Amino acid sequence: MTPSEPGPAWSEVFRRSRISPHVFVVAGAAAGQVDRVVAGLGLPRATSNSLFDNAHWATPLLDGAVTRLLTYGLPALPSGTRVYGHRPLRLLCHLMDLRPPARALTGERNVPDIDQLLADLDRQRQARPEVLLVQARTAMANDAQEVLTAVRVFFGDEAAGVTAAETSG
Repeated sequence: MTPSEPGPAWSEVFRRSRISPHVFVVAGAAAGQVDRVVAGLGLPRATSNSLFDNAHWATPLLDGAVTRLLTYGLPALPSGTRVYGHRPLRLLCHLMDLRPPARALTGERNVPDIDQLLADLDRQRQARPEVLLVQARTAMANDAQEVLTAVRVFFGDEAAGVTAAETSG
C-alpha cells in the first residue's frame, strides 16, 4: 500500500461484535485471506474437532487471538472467524494493507505504533509453543458467555462489560 493508493477500510473486512468491544467479526468473504495471513505468521494453531461437536481453530496473536468456529446444528454462536483484541486487529490491518481505524476504538486504551506491534509479534514467535497453545485454546468459544470469559482472561474484567448477543450477518 502506498500513501497515494490507500487500501480498503478496515471496516470492509472486520466489524465490531456486539458481544464485546474487544472482539471483531471477519466478513465471510475475507475469512480465507485472514486465515492465510495468520497461518503465515509462524505461530502455533490449536484445533478442536470431534464428531457431533463444533470445530474450532485458534491462533494466539499478540495479547489476543484469531479464531474460526464451524458450528453444527443450532449454534449459540454463529460460525465464522473472529479477532480478539485491538492490537491483533491493528496488526492484521497492517499485514493486509487495510486502512486501520483512524482513532482509538471503544475499549482501546491507546493506538499502538505498528513498529511496536511487529516487535511484539517477533517476541511472541520466540515464546514456548505450549504457552501459546494455552492462549489459543482460551479463545475457543461456543457461545457469547465463553467469548466474554476469554475477553476477561485476555484483557481483564473491565473489558467484558458488553453482553449483548452476537447475531449473524
